[in-house]
Amino acid sequence: TATLAPEEFRNVEAGVKWDASDALAFTLAAYRLERFNTRASDPVTGNVVLTGKTRAKGIEASLVGQLAPHLQVSLGYALQDGEVLAATTAAPAGRRLAQLPRHQLSAWARYNVSRKLGLGLGMLHQSSQFATISNAVRLPAFTRLDAALFYDVTPRFTVQLNVENLTDADYFPAAHTDNNMSTGKPLNAKLSVRMKF
Repeated sequence: TATLAPEEFRNVEAGVKWDASDALAFTLAAYRLERFNTRASDPVTGNVVLTGKTRAKGIEASLVGQLAPHLQVSLGYALQDGEVLAATTAAPAGRRLAQLPRHQLSAWARYNVSRKLGLGLGMLHQSSQFATISNAVRLPAFTRLDAALFYDVTPRFTVQLNVENLTDADYFPAAHTDNNMSTGKPLNAKLSVRMKF
């Protein structure tokens, strides 16, 4: 009957926000999340198993806005850690939580070349992480580069080209079990057209 009992959560979070200017904001937050009667995927079968009590904690920082008249930025960083606190048949106390990279970093910049043309460049980095609560398999760290081109044909008609994974890097962003990992998309592009009415 324990599998039918609801999960319980206890969250504690504190943060600050600083508006460096009318167009640029910095935020910093620290958190601790405790879960009771938690569930996870079995490392072999993928079925749901009970993992007792777990705790995740970390800090997150971001800088969003305009650094210059033609330059918009969005920067984010997270430092996090998590572990199983109570032993169960699924995992002993002390095991690291699955798919929780210690470091995550994202950066995006858009430069407006003119009123009509804008260029974007972004980066996503994630440190290595355990695939499951077995802590037997690690998903390797990866860095992905993306780019974009924005063009306003008219005030109501915009064309946008997004290119993801510029370096065609092989990476594994997530896993279902210790032997079933999701692969990231290879080099790809998407063209979008937007109209305002």
